[in-house]
Amino acid sequence: MTKIIMDSTSDLPNNFIKKYDIDILPLRVYIDNKEYIDKVTVTVDEVYDAMKKGICPKTSLPNPKKVYELFKEYAVKGKDFIFYSFSSKLSSTYQTAYLVIEELKKQYPNVKMEIIDTKSGSVASGLIALQGAKLAELRTSFERIIQISRESIKHIEHIFTIDDLSWLLKGGRISKGGAIIGSALNIKPILGVEDGEIKIIKKIRGRKRALNTVADIVQQRIKEFPNQIIGIAHASDLKTALALKDMIIKKVGCNNIIIEKIGGVLGSHLGLGGVGVFFFNKKPGFYIDDI
Repeated sequence: MTKIIMDSTSDLPNNFIKKYDIDILPLRVYIDNKEYIDKVTVTVDEVYDAMKKGICPKTSLPNPKKVYELFKEYAVKGKDFIFYSFSSKLSSTYQTAYLVIEELKKQYPNVKMEIIDTKSGSVASGLIALQGAKLAELRTSFERIIQISRESIKHIEHIFTIDDLSWLLKGGRISKGGAIIGSALNIKPILGVEDGEIKIIKKIRGRKRALNTVADIVQQRIKEFPNQIIGIAHASDLKTALALKDMIIKKVGCNNIIIEKIGGVLGSHLGLGGVGVFFFNKKPGFYIDDI
């Protein structure tokens, strides 16, 4: 059976991770210049607690030595594995893992190993990896899992909004002038991901209107495939996530919805109060919708 590995930016509830025995490759988080291992030596809540105190955490790719050790562990055992990576355009995690896998392929030519650039993050990459794990449990061939996963990536959607533009300013994502004007006008940008990069879809005034706009976009883009597992992720704002869930159930009719916190790595950049919806806009060639 193929082993599924994903990095710690791929947000899935722990029950899925345990059920499908998914291994996690953690990135690093720095708080007050102290290094922590994402979701290992620092929890998501601890990262958010630091942010609530005004601290702006820094993040980094996984330790290359740890990448090598984790992948080699399976290669030595003769265990085929697939690593689902955070978007290569948002992190160097993919490139580091790719180089390690290429080296291990030379040492262990009889072991199948592959890296998949999900061109996604948070629950979006989690949903892609989850389907891979479900397929692996069914003893689907290594090659077929990769084929379906890559097809799924073409149809994954991220629709999210952030509440506080200051975090994008701190992370260098927007100009100081843009942050000041946006805050003064109560602008709540609606964001998406295109080919692995974050893009602004719309700029909406007011939190309530922004959430309604997110739900409307989901309704439009999910219409060809409404019966699926939908993911909602939030940056320490469960109340808003639940409100958005109710909006989506009302508009789409699907209540097969999972809710998870945005991990500390992405949360550090998006800021407190961010919330997003993740789903496929078209049914992949093979899809398992049970949760």
